[in-house]
Amino acid sequence: MKPPRQRFGRHARSVMADRRWVLLPLCARAAWLQLTDIGDVMPELRQPPTGRAVQLEDLCRLLSASPDEMGSAICSLLERDVLEKVATGYRLKAF
Repeated sequence: MKPPRQRFGRHARSVMADRRWVLLPLCARAAWLQLTDIGDVMPELRQPPTGRAVQLEDLCRLLSASPDEMGSAICSLLERDVLEKVATGYRLKAF
């Protein structure tokens, strides 16, 4: 039996309907959409085990972004409670 096909972008409609969406700059919007898809296959992004939160370097690598670009996106996502600071990393709060 084949596993169900992963449909990327399935969270887009709910994320884009969120009232915080219009308040975010484009880089943060793109990061939020991509992080929701990554969270489906990487559960530690949503529910990190103790002491193993996803680091900024990992987010940059996963999104193929430079630390400068990702830094401004993360600041915006933290301000709007989309991401949450956990220990030394980050957790996706809204998806």
